[in-house]
Amino acid sequence: MSDLKDQIEKLRSKIDDNAYRAAKTEAASFSARRRGDVTSMNRFLAQLILAASWIYQSILRPVARLAAFPLGFLGRWYRRIWDKVVYVEDRYKNRMFSKTRAGVFLTATLVFAWFILVPALVFLFDLGLYFATVRKDEVVYLTNSQEIIPEENVHSVQGCHSLPCTDENSVYFRIRGTWFNEAWSLVHGHGLFFPDYIAAAVPLSISKCTITSYGVRIKLVMRGMDIYPDVLQTKCAPLQIEGVPAN
Repeated sequence: MSDLKDQIEKLRSKIDDNAYRAAKTEAASFSARRRGDVTSMNRFLAQLILAASWIYQSILRPVARLAAFPLGFLGRWYRRIWDKVVYVEDRYKNRMFSKTRAGVFLTATLVFAWFILVPALVFLFDLGLYFATVRKDEVVYLTNSQEIIPEENVHSVQGCHSLPCTDENSVYFRIRGTWFNEAWSLVHGHGLFFPDYIAAAVPLSISKCTITSYGVRIKLVMRGMDIYPDVLQTKCAPLQIEGVPAN
């Protein structure tokens, strides 16, 4: 009886071992790996679709609803002007399409969009950004003012909010001429906005400065998208002059 029981246990163990080896071989086979890859890819695509759906429902759709009315109004307005401009009447009072008028009107539209519409939209964006992020009479320690894009008269200034400067409290600013910066300077009685003179107020040595600035200060955005806060006004005093601490 004991020998029979031992034989049954050995047979069962052998069956389990064979089943384990077969499952292991199947798991290592190409078809099994392919099924696993397909399952993983399907899971990733499903998650990607869910994320895209959330972006559409939570961000794109509300923005599209807000933009639908003004864009629709502009589209209808442009279409009416187009119909009035690009058609001419022959001697029989028939309206005929004029390629010359259409070409001139389209060229004028592109020039208007590039030189007026786009800058106007940027101005409105900067205006909203200013009211949302402006910091007036902010005390910072600035140094190393330099022109980084000469053809566009863009300057860079670096510094920190407290001494000593560290990677935690350091900040970069841009000084550049834009429509909004020009308008701000004129409204506040500073005349035309000259980035060179604003940057020149920051000496090479570390200086205690009182500035007015606006813009995004999230380091991930600043470094990843090259977007830095704008300086509108500077007033600086070097911390040391020939080794003597400034008052």
